[in-house]
Amino acid sequence: MYINLDDNAAIFYTLIEESPMPIALYIGEKMIIKVANKAILKAWGRDSTVIGQELANALPELKDQPFLGILQNVRETGIAYESKEDRVLLVNDGVLQTFYFDFIYKPLKDDEGHVWGILNNATNVTELVNARLKVKASEELFRKMIQDAPVAIGILRGENFIIEQANEDLLRIWGKTDKVIGLKLIDGLPEIKDQLFPELLAQVYKTGVAHYGYETMARIERDGALQDYYFNFVYDPIRDQHNVVTGIMVVANEITSSVHSRMEVAKSEERFRNLLLDTPMATGYYETEDIIISLANDEMLRFWGKDKSVLGKPMEEAIPELKGQPFIGILKEVYRTGIPYHADQQEALLPVNGKLEKVWFNFTYKPLRNAEGEVYAILHAAMDVSKQVQLQQQKDEFLGIASHELKTPVTSIKAYAQVLERMIRNEGDEKKAGMVRKMDLQLNRLTGLIGDLLDVTKIQSGKMTFNPTRFDFDLAVNEIVEEMQHITSQHRIKTNLNTNSMVYFDRERIGQVITNFLSNAIKYSTDAHQIDVNTYIQDNEVVLSVHDYGIGISKELQHLVFDQFYRVGGNLQHTYPGLGLGLYISSEIIKNEGGRIWVESEDGEGSTFCFALKI
Repeated sequence: MYINLDDNAAIFYTLIEESPMPIALYIGEKMIIKVANKAILKAWGRDSTVIGQELANALPELKDQPFLGILQNVRETGIAYESKEDRVLLVNDGVLQTFYFDFIYKPLKDDEGHVWGILNNATNVTELVNARLKVKASEELFRKMIQDAPVAIGILRGENFIIEQANEDLLRIWGKTDKVIGLKLIDGLPEIKDQLFPELLAQVYKTGVAHYGYETMARIERDGALQDYYFNFVYDPIRDQHNVVTGIMVVANEITSSVHSRMEVAKSEERFRNLLLDTPMATGYYETEDIIISLANDEMLRFWGKDKSVLGKPMEEAIPELKGQPFIGILKEVYRTGIPYHADQQEALLPVNGKLEKVWFNFTYKPLRNAEGEVYAILHAAMDVSKQVQLQQQKDEFLGIASHELKTPVTSIKAYAQVLERMIRNEGDEKKAGMVRKMDLQLNRLTGLIGDLLDVTKIQSGKMTFNPTRFDFDLAVNEIVEEMQHITSQHRIKTNLNTNSMVYFDRERIGQVITNFLSNAIKYSTDAHQIDVNTYIQDNEVVLSVHDYGIGISKELQHLVFDQFYRVGGNLQHTYPGLGLGLYISSEIIKNEGGRIWVESEDGEGSTFCFALKI
């Protein structure tokens, strides 16, 4: 049977030209484009000039794609080929772009069954596929975000709360493995059945309103043990495109450690508060740079002459009597610098029985720091020493009066003793004269003790006088050493004087210190035969040291040697008598001259007493 291809092609073309479905007809071994309607030309990104060309030449971008091979196979086998959402790369507007098509390659046969052409019907589903791919990519991204999230996240679907997804952190919080995925929540975590969480989830699913939980306790089974844990969490409803709730997103953060820590802190704070309030020592606790009185025990309130109404107020407002006194300023400085402050026998004016009276305290301001090292509060401990100060003042007054009263008769006795010694010596009785001489030496010692007592009373009353003059330091030291050498035949006082300096101090007072150093060196080194005296310049200071080879002083006792009335303890106090005032007086003299005084010693290894004065 003869087929008029031209007439049939014309009819075919008329039928398909205006069809919105992309249609093309390929004929011959080389797949000549016989028909291509507007829709397929648009999809190809070509115009009608491609009609009559080989498909491979008209769309060269198909070369490395499977379609030309598929068409050849359809022609050879006569079997149609159909594909859904197949990906094809086509040049459109000069750019190679990706498209997706549903298409059929249908072979057209003659009466003898030979394929004379292939009809290509196609549907462009690019937008649909891209939309679905975007949804899929979004879902995958969402799932990946859940898995990689730095907090515990999971998805529960439907009214039965099927565990659709749970990242590692959420599984760890639950104490479960990924085997719970796909189970109902109540089956995956049966221990929560009688807890509040199923009811909360049902409420969120029903109302569509998120629930936020803070420091909520949950009993969770981990490693086979049911224990209490604490969480901050959110149940957030998930909605579909119709705004219908289809599931719930769970976001959780375990805070068990911080809750336990806070509980411990609260217990610690309560213990601290009770300790502060119950301590017999006057104690206060102040916060912020405004020195807010947060806590004060009854003893501290009694010191202030106030009641508990002062709590929560700045000290300036709560205790106006302190205005003009140094305490609030010192507290603010301690808060600012973080440096503790301690004072002994500090005088203060405070209300006592409705009127201001003078009282004395030993007290400490101790700054408290947080983990970052910042000061957040000050602890104040104080002790009323008014009675001790008053007793000290009475004692000093007594010593002053007694010293003055003793000085005159002792001076007279000394004069009589010296006259008597000369008279007896002139008579030729050396034995009696020697005895009077010994009496005179004891009077010298008594005069020295009276002088020490007078100096102490002057120090306590602030009346010790200083008369500075310019003098040669090394020369003055040498003169004192020569005088002291006369009173000891056992010790050789060896000097090494290297200051070569003129200084401006009270020569008599500095001599008093050096004499005391040497007297102690002689007294406490009865088994030794040498004392070393050195002077030198260091850091713009003249330094003097007196080293003996005697009994030494233990490290534990060295901080006491410059205290008033301190003496060697134990039975040795009978071997080394004295009032224990010399080093105390020496210390006060050096301090008044703006210098430093210290001791270096080892028990049984001798001692080195030193002072340094700025020049």
